[in-house]
Amino acid sequence: MKRRTFIKSALATAAATPFFLEGMPVNASTPLKYLAQMPEANLNDRILIICQLFGGNDGLNTIIPVNDPAYYTIRPNIAIPKDKTVQYAGINFAPNLSYGDKGGLVGLLQQGSLAVVQGIGYPHPNLSHFRSTDIWLSGINNSDANSRLDTGWVGRYLEQKYPNFPASLPDDPLAIQFGGFSLALQSSKGRMGIEVTNPSNQAGVGSSADALDDESKDTSYLNEYNFVADIAARSNKYAQRVQDAYKAGKVKLSGKYGSDGFAGQMANCAALIAGGLNTKVYVVSLGGFDNHVTQNTSFDGGTHPSLLTQFSDAVAQFMYDMVKLNMGDRVIGLTVSEFGRRPYENGSFGTDHGTSSVQFVFGTQVNSGAFGYIPDLSNLDESGDMIYNIDYHTVYLDVLTKWFDMSLDDARLLLPDPKKYAPNLDPLPVIQTQHSNVNFKEAIAKLSIGGNYPNPFANRTTITLDIPQPGLVTLDISSVDGKFTRRIFERNFAAGSQSIPVNLDLASGNYLLIARSGGMSASKMVQCVK
Repeated sequence: MKRRTFIKSALATAAATPFFLEGMPVNASTPLKYLAQMPEANLNDRILIICQLFGGNDGLNTIIPVNDPAYYTIRPNIAIPKDKTVQYAGINFAPNLSYGDKGGLVGLLQQGSLAVVQGIGYPHPNLSHFRSTDIWLSGINNSDANSRLDTGWVGRYLEQKYPNFPASLPDDPLAIQFGGFSLALQSSKGRMGIEVTNPSNQAGVGSSADALDDESKDTSYLNEYNFVADIAARSNKYAQRVQDAYKAGKVKLSGKYGSDGFAGQMANCAALIAGGLNTKVYVVSLGGFDNHVTQNTSFDGGTHPSLLTQFSDAVAQFMYDMVKLNMGDRVIGLTVSEFGRRPYENGSFGTDHGTSSVQFVFGTQVNSGAFGYIPDLSNLDESGDMIYNIDYHTVYLDVLTKWFDMSLDDARLLLPDPKKYAPNLDPLPVIQTQHSNVNFKEAIAKLSIGGNYPNPFANRTTITLDIPQPGLVTLDISSVDGKFTRRIFERNFAAGSQSIPVNLDLASGNYLLIARSGGMSASKMVQCVK
């Protein structure tokens, strides 16, 4: 066998043997450096979902500054009227963020599962789609076109935490990217996972009958052949594992996902998680936010409102499935979009590239509510753009320290910046304080709902709470379709196990109990039968 033929054939086998999720082939990337995986995945079952909103999401028409008269003056055609917004907890949402049978992002806020980060950005913003996307995904503020940004903030975290890669690989892939590979997952050792590609662009190659001939013995490329053959075997192993997890998880889902591509990605994430895959990071994407024309044709019509509906409903359906399957506390998600839009509309019922925008962080373990403030439209920068008030690095720092258990010093080192301002930043507290892996293994107490009896109940039931420390405890109840019902109580308790009788007086159906205390939360499904 010729060396050139060997390399082409064996690499193609490893790279292009596909498996399918809802018609989309999933490929294990090549070579081995592209398959970097977490060797201790079972020690920490927390999952991060990164949602890339490509094109630059318009923050002003997402969270509406209804109390700033300048908004309606500079956007006479595309502004969202105040009486058409959906207001909750002092936040005015675009109406499309409440659409769908689960209530969208508004429903998540009502359940205490959404953080809204307003005015997010970074110093000296770059308004190129490509460069600003790279800045957000790399975590490195560098607008020099001659300086290549080739590693991502998540990839660098994994590389530092697991220095023995690639000598050891686990049974499951570390990361899965739907629709092309994200810079966020790149490390100096290559891609940190596997990817889903478009069927029209993916050429599947079946098992190869390739083999070395007798002349290959003792040659310089025998080891190379064995290396790539091993990668091909591992690729097939991951393919089968993902197929099995997807098949097992899909039948467990109850969410009513839409027919669009983003909803399909979120449904696939939910199925893989429900099926027991130990993947730690998922990256999903929704494009189309570069709305220079016909951004809004009405308060809830046009390109941008349609995109908000797709995104909001898919995330709500995903969280509904996670909570219903008692996996809600394992998952957080965050949005990434390269920039916001200009405050002024452009005369074509659209907006041009701007600066600061809004970011969402979702999950039962977030500190729900608003962070930062909508930029003052009467106080713009010298280019007429909005001035950010929250640096996006502060959200990354919170994810790295709270969710991935890094020290703050180590997390800051992962976010290098030529102006050296990152070391002065502190995490934005969007995520609730988590116990470390060690504490989990040592069974240190955390807030939990032990259950309720009777269950099912007619009107009255007794709820058991395990409270790790004395303090204020709130208990809310919502329908499983995401709609907040009411607060059951808000009062101080001593530490320990508490049995609390309550009269709920609900219609027959399933409900979600949500307890919160001291930055912790717990949830439990209950059933009322009349």
